[in-house]
Amino acid sequence: MNKFKKLTSALVILTALGVTATSVNAAVQPNLAKVEERKARKTQIVGERVGKSLVKAFDLYNEEKLDEAIVVLKEISSNNDFDSATLNRFLGNLYATKDEKQAIKYLTLAVKPDVLTFNDQSLTMKLLADMLLQDKQYPKAIKAYEDWILFTGEQSADAYMRIANAYHLMNQYDKVVPAADDAIRFSPKPETNHYLLKMGALYELKKYKELVAHTEIMVQIFPENKQFWVYLGNFYTLTEEYAKSLSTLQLAYSQGYLEKDSEVRMLAQMYANNNIPYKAAVTMEKHMKSGLVKKDKNNLSFVASNYQSAREFAKAADYYGELAKLTNDADAYRRQGSAYLSVQRYNDAISAFDKALSMNVDKASGVYMSLVDAYFYQKKYKEAYAALMNAKKDPAMSRQVRSWESYIKDKAKQKGISL
Repeated sequence: MNKFKKLTSALVILTALGVTATSVNAAVQPNLAKVEERKARKTQIVGERVGKSLVKAFDLYNEEKLDEAIVVLKEISSNNDFDSATLNRFLGNLYATKDEKQAIKYLTLAVKPDVLTFNDQSLTMKLLADMLLQDKQYPKAIKAYEDWILFTGEQSADAYMRIANAYHLMNQYDKVVPAADDAIRFSPKPETNHYLLKMGALYELKKYKELVAHTEIMVQIFPENKQFWVYLGNFYTLTEEYAKSLSTLQLAYSQGYLEKDSEVRMLAQMYANNNIPYKAAVTMEKHMKSGLVKKDKNNLSFVASNYQSAREFAKAADYYGELAKLTNDADAYRRQGSAYLSVQRYNDAISAFDKALSMNVDKASGVYMSLVDAYFYQKKYKEAYAALMNAKKDPAMSRQVRSWESYIKDKAKQKGISL
């Protein structure tokens, strides 16, 4: 992995510089002076009656008597804002383990007067936001997380990630991106989920150039994440950068990162798209033999046609033969015959063409013309002429037939062969 270290190191430096330069552009901007005032406010203590109920409820909770603990807290009330907020906070925490909507009700009551200690208010606001997200109240959850950031002054990667996720769940992908950016910016270390969420949003928004640029960063920060290389190779095709797609997939392949059928087929297709048919065929062939890639109609056809494009006609013929046996397809036999003809294996070509004709191949006249070639170059002029007469039945072949007819007759006459 040495080749990746320089890339990763350079990117870490750039990322650090980016954080320093752009951190002030976060989505939520807390008033830090106000935050300090909240932290400095005096700590209050609950009244004796409420305190006793809280202790009793806590003991019941420790005994796993959750319902009894809730009953104890609901039986007591207070006109004191701090006592009421504390009771509601405990009720909200208890309900959080069993009833989201009740938890949301009491946590909302607890945070509304803003009289709890700084830490308790902060924890309660965060739990409320989490409960709203869990209850699929996404707009309210987003506002709750933003309120928590404003209250605490904490630029939390986790909070921004949850905001981004809420927007994602509402399919508001344009809002996912800046929230995910904030999650990335404020995370103590790079987290794959932050990058994946932004990647998914950019894909949904069809912002393919930005998607590619973002995924390039992902493979540099997480060079050993196999899937990110595959994503990048695939995304390059969206911007029609096929050479980059191929080079990315080649590098991933050389590192052993392409482990799935679909990934190997993508690499092979990129070779084909970049006019490297031999590598396309060899790559697919190798993994068909290993069993990773299925030996099905599409893959056999791919190998055969790419070997043919690479002028490896004998190998192409072999694979067209396998395709023909698998599919019982007349055209596969026709293609096999043409490949054999190209390497002057005339008897094999004739056998394949005859098989195609016996299966009522489309455009039989073309196959008959190929038979003319195969027979003629074996000096079997009588058979060549018979094939030509069959081709002659198709008016579309009249020009080709005329050019061959007199030629075959002359050759046959020279050899004393009666047609």
